[in-house]
Amino acid sequence: MGSGDTVSFVLAIFLLVIYAVVWTLSLIGLRVARNRYSGKSLPSRLSTLPKTSAPGVTIIRPLCGLDNNLFNALEAAMNLEYPKYEVIFALQDERDEALLVVKLIMEKYPHVDSRIIINDAKVGVNPKINNLMMPFAEAKYDLLWVIDATIAFTPGTLARAVATFLGASYSDSSFDSELESTPLLADNTRSPPKAGDVGLVHHVPYAVTYKKSLGSLVEQAFLNTTHAKMYLAINALGIDSCIMGKSNLYSKSNIDSLTTPSPSLRKLPDPPTGLAAFSPFMAEDNMIGLSLWHELRLKHAMTGDVAVDCLGTLSLKDYIARRSRWIRVRKRMTPIPATMLEPFTESIFGGLCGTWATSRLFGASVPALWLVHMVAWLSVDLSVRRYLGTNVKGMGPPQGTAMFVGAWLIREVLAMPVYLYALCGDQVMWRGRRYRIVQSGEAICVDDHRPDALSH
Repeated sequence: MGSGDTVSFVLAIFLLVIYAVVWTLSLIGLRVARNRYSGKSLPSRLSTLPKTSAPGVTIIRPLCGLDNNLFNALEAAMNLEYPKYEVIFALQDERDEALLVVKLIMEKYPHVDSRIIINDAKVGVNPKINNLMMPFAEAKYDLLWVIDATIAFTPGTLARAVATFLGASYSDSSFDSELESTPLLADNTRSPPKAGDVGLVHHVPYAVTYKKSLGSLVEQAFLNTTHAKMYLAINALGIDSCIMGKSNLYSKSNIDSLTTPSPSLRKLPDPPTGLAAFSPFMAEDNMIGLSLWHELRLKHAMTGDVAVDCLGTLSLKDYIARRSRWIRVRKRMTPIPATMLEPFTESIFGGLCGTWATSRLFGASVPALWLVHMVAWLSVDLSVRRYLGTNVKGMGPPQGTAMFVGAWLIREVLAMPVYLYALCGDQVMWRGRRYRIVQSGEAICVDDHRPDALSH
């Protein structure tokens, strides 16, 4: 065997191992989707407790502008099967168009404990953190459920999330004794958590689109297939924190105890702690999850509920900008090897590498193998999509399989070009402003002429 043959042989083994790992993750994600989401969600016994016995929860909805399907998404928080919660609608501008929608909802549900907080404070570049500062400070309860404006959910979601956070087996007879032994029964007190406790409950996004633009259909295909199965698989393995901030339940006292992961803030004489400690990061959800995981050694958990994400109208250019933005953020927050291996998780590039390696080692037709690979990959993705949508039928408009497959194909074809484009820069547009992502993962506003641009 010549040197060239040896190199190709070793390369083939390497690629085949990666290919096998990727397929293993995909099948784990498929299994979790089938086992966790395809059956009917059982109600939690928390939903039937008297108000005096249930742990209180503060729901915070940070708002900015008229997001798609805003009324229906916000209304979901007013119809929960849970005895004790409040809803805070958080805005940063009294002229925000979302305020009228909020007032209409509050008028429709006067019996729900709800209020509006308008707060224009700025503690950093992240507008969501800025918006959450006062609601965090004024929340009635220690348990906080922070939900993005575009997210809707079924009425039983909160009770199941709280039961999971407390670690109680809400489906068996030991539930009452478990609940009584949990440290989170008083409204504003909490015993120090123990390593291995659940510190965050989150939900996998399931995208729906009411206005079927090309970009929104492609984004929907991404979220309901590739993103979902990898998200479920990584969380099932529990190797490290992997969360999105669409729907997160955690303890305020836990967040308050966190120190900042920001190198720039740690240089200050009095570095911020708590929520403000994450203000320099665009991906504050991921950083909070990492801090809970590593600093407090708290696990993350999921329930059999999804966060129904109501997508707005997106052009294909909008989709590309959104995907490249988060790739640029992610490449600064994860080890370089993980970033470089990301293309192997994509169907076309990863499939070509895997089928070439199989052909090189065992001898077979690459085109035939690749075709089988693509059919199998699509089959897995369609199954994941179907399982996730089992319990949320009627919460979004129906979509034919042919249309979905068309959007899926466009997404798969664009995956590598978008990835390569994202690698070529470190600046992103975010809510109309331009930011540079530095190695620590922090975002620095480069629109220096703007009054809210921060200097670092």
